[in-house]
Amino acid sequence: MPPDIEIIVGTYEEYLLGYQLIESSDDGDAGKLQLKQTFADRSHAGSIKSVAVQGPWVASGGSDDRIFVYDMRTRKQCQILLSHTGTVNTLQFSPDLTHLLSGSTDGHMIATRIGSWTREGDWKKAHAGQAVTHISIHPSSKLALSLGGDQVLNTWNLVKGRVAYKTNLKSKTTLGSQPDCLSWSTQGEHFTLSGPLNLEIWDIKSAHVMRRIKMPAKPICVTWLDGNECLTGLENGSIAWVSLKDEDDTPPNIIPAHEARVKVIAYLNESLATVSSAGEIKVWKVDKETRKLEEIASTNMDCRPTGLGLLDFSQFGNVRPVEQRIKVEKKPKAKSEPGQSAKPAGSRGFVTIEYEQDEKLEDEKEDDEEEEEKKEAVTTPKTKQKKKQAKKAPQEPEESSEESNSSEEESEDFSDSDSDGSSDGGHRKRKPRKRKQPPTPASKRKVKQQKKK
Repeated sequence: MPPDIEIIVGTYEEYLLGYQLIESSDDGDAGKLQLKQTFADRSHAGSIKSVAVQGPWVASGGSDDRIFVYDMRTRKQCQILLSHTGTVNTLQFSPDLTHLLSGSTDGHMIATRIGSWTREGDWKKAHAGQAVTHISIHPSSKLALSLGGDQVLNTWNLVKGRVAYKTNLKSKTTLGSQPDCLSWSTQGEHFTLSGPLNLEIWDIKSAHVMRRIKMPAKPICVTWLDGNECLTGLENGSIAWVSLKDEDDTPPNIIPAHEARVKVIAYLNESLATVSSAGEIKVWKVDKETRKLEEIASTNMDCRPTGLGLLDFSQFGNVRPVEQRIKVEKKPKAKSEPGQSAKPAGSRGFVTIEYEQDEKLEDEKEDDEEEEEKKEAVTTPKTKQKKKQAKKAPQEPEESSEESNSSEEESEDFSDSDSDGSSDGGHRKRKPRKRKQPPTPASKRKVKQQKKK
């Protein structure tokens, strides 16, 4: 049976990838294991810089200042953390699964409560305001180590939430200007720091270097098999096996692994996973007695890796989810036609609906008005009748056939405004005429009625 582990890899190409060991289905390769991709998620808007895996939780931090958290029991993205304003360089879950520690180029080191995902600690100047590059939590979840741009090693008391003591590494010429490979042993009695060509193993009791090992190439990554055995990935593609059981002068055991440098390395359940800078993933079977590695599967993901974590299914009883995808729950958006961008809803207007009954009522009113006009025409002289027609006439102009009739009415209307024409030397000032508008059905009916008269 293949080991119940899933390899989680973060890449420069913004992808978070998952691979799993399965038995080969080919007849000629029966019984052999192969790596099969289980998911590919591209939620980040920039390259992924750090990956953390603990229990059922997977977290990834990127250059887009965001942290995405996944619950692998349901295989869904469950939270997005926007705590930082800079690239998230390092992520680490506490072994007791209570907090997630994150460090960023903005100088902040933040502790987030797992479950509620609330910020419970924010050290704004953890390393004198400079970038926080590495965080490693002790197996007891009570201590943590951090490295930053100020070249100071901070030891944190996580119970009290403050720095217990600081160690200045500027005087350590063997570590260079950028110490790397900060990692606790499985029992928490030792931790590692690396320089250009050296790997240092520190003792927590004395707070001093207990072993300094010279390497044939620059150390890139470190993982512990137990309290005494340590594996280091080198820039030349090899793996250096270091044992504290050996004497101080004993050189490490060098094991060829990749053609390119070993970018990240992780160990879980007697299985070792390594990824090279060229994107080649290999899974090894570890033999502690003979200090040898046996390759059991390999593949190429065609991406440049940045972080690595191993997920153990046996911890939370998850069935092997082969060929599944991580689901990202999104809020439904308004549908828009292709080629058009979504527009915000405009102001609402009012719509009037006319029915035939309304038109009949209007016609009845017009007939009543005609009868009244006929009665008035008999009793009143023509001049008064014209004035009343002028008052009742609509403001809209009539058709060209009735322009002669409307001109007389217009002259009466303008007579009031031209009463002071004598003061202008006899020149009359007339108001500008209104623009002609297309006749409406109501105006056409009245024009026909006037013609009949």
